[in-house]
Order: sequence, then C-alpha cells, then structure tokens
Amino acid sequence: MKYKRILVIKHGSIGDFVMALRAMQSIREHFPNSHLTLVTTNLINKLFSQIPFFDQIIIDERKSFFDAFRFTNHLKEINIDLVIDLQNSKRTQFYHFITRIFHSKIIINSSRKFSQLRYATPDHGTEHVIEGLNNQLKLLHIRPSLNSDIDWLRKKDFVNPINKKFVLLIPGTSKNGSKKQWPSESFAKLSKLINGLDLDVIISGTRNDSKIIEEIISQAPRVINLEQYSDFPNFINLCDNASIIISVDTGPAHIAAYSNTPLIWIVKKSSYSITNKPYSKNTYTIEAEDMCSVTVEDIFKKILKLI
Repeated sequence: MKYKRILVIKHGSIGDFVMALRAMQSIREHFPNSHLTLVTTNLINKLFSQIPFFDQIIIDERKSFFDAFRFTNHLKEINIDLVIDLQNSKRTQFYHFITRIFHSKIIINSSRKFSQLRYATPDHGTEHVIEGLNNQLKLLHIRPSLNSDIDWLRKKDFVNPINKKFVLLIPGTSKNGSKKQWPSESFAKLSKLINGLDLDVIISGTRNDSKIIEEIISQAPRVINLEQYSDFPNFINLCDNASIIISVDTGPAHIAAYSNTPLIWIVKKSSYSITNKPYSKNTYTIEAEDMCSVTVEDIFKKILKLI
C-alpha cells in the first residue's frame, strides 16, 4: 500500500532519539516520495535541527491531556494516512485511542494498543531497542537501512584541537542519573594512568556536567576540558578522532557509538544494559550492580587491550 503523508512520533531522551535514527532513515528510504512529518519535543528539534529525513517537524511538549486533541488536529490538517509510533509509550497509546475514534481511516504502526499494525514486543530485557524498532517496521515491509550514518550531523569544517592521540571521557549523566555515575576520583585516577601511556585525556560535557568535570580536573590537572566542543556536530567529530571513548550511561554515548571508535561503556547491571547498549560492534560493556564497585584497574586493563 502507498502512503503519501506519514507522521512519525518520537519524543523521549537524547539517547532514545538517537537509537531511533536508524529507523527514521529506513522509513525515508522506503518512502522516498512521501511527505514525512516528525512529532517531537522542542529540545530534540533544537539538538537535531539538521535531520534530513523529514519534510516537516511538529512540536509536542506533552504537557497536558489536551495535547492529544491537538495531535489529532494535526493529523487532519496535514491529511495523514499513516502514523508510525517510534515512541511506543502510554501517552502515544492514548493518542492512538483518540485517533481511532476521530480518524479511523488512518493506519497506525506501534507496539501499543489501538494500532492496526501492532508489534508484539518480547519480554523486557531480551531485545535491543533498535532491533525492536526494526521488527516493528517489518510490519510495513520496511527493511533496516544498510548504510546508517550521521554524516549530516558532523561539522564539515571541524579542526581537531588535539595534536596527539587521545582518550575521550564522557562522565556526565542526567540530573536524575546519580546511580549511573562513576565516581570522579575513579575517572581522575584512570586519567593519570592513561597519561602515563603518553596519551592525552580530554573530557566533554555540557554545563550540567560542570561539577563532575571540575572534580575530575582538580584531581587530574592534565585532563583537557573541551566543554566548548559538547555541541553534537563538534562532539561526533571528537569521537571520530579519539583512540578510545569511555562513557557512563548517557545520551551522548549513543552518538559516540556512530564513530566506530572503541567505546568502553560503564553501566549499572540491569535489563537496561541489554536493551539500551550503544549500538556498535566496538562497544565494550563493563557493568556492575553498584557503579562504585567498577574498579579503575578493570577499565585500564580493557584500555591496554584496545590501544
């Protein structure tokens, strides 16, 4: 069946959005002549304004119950005939419920109720998010993109500010991510060991990460702070040029995985460490029940194997 006007829903965190990029590219490749509209948040729109897969972006901040009716108004205004739900949340399930009442002819692809093309998800912790989205899209006969990349995000005139080989640290987490944090003193001790290998250590993060960055640098003064390169076009280029990346569980780790630079991912052990692992053959997971129990020696041994 041909769909002329398609609406794709993807809210969520930075990491969630990045994990859906492959699915978005696959949708565009399967429907090259269709009009594609993305529904997302203002933050995601600002961070990924260069995204080339969509003809239109609609902002949905998910603030109130009435947003569901605004959503269905958009469906009517732009004459949508297919909704692809990459968010698959309780909120989007409610959107589908309203859509089926007022716009019953619109086909919905989702893993949630009220969708005609519904993907039956397996038990949590058994399927990676990206694989799940690929399987969901198979219901529309969409094949995964063979050349998924984010060249469109890279800064074209990037100049590497570091003159020697370096290891990139991504130590920051979200405001609610204290349990995902590896201690600053561990990052500092590891940085000193890396410097002993005649490698530079650089650190990247946003203003929200300033506290842990300052703590690390106060204990390991040779660490180079490149906070000014934390915007994603610069950041992905830094990742491309790094010898190794070391990251905790945070959204930028999923962007770093696109570089194919070896990525050591330090994560709290859970089903999440299976479903949300940065999607790259060069991702090496070091997990523990308690982040503080991950030793510097464990990480350094892995670095020595990868150098």
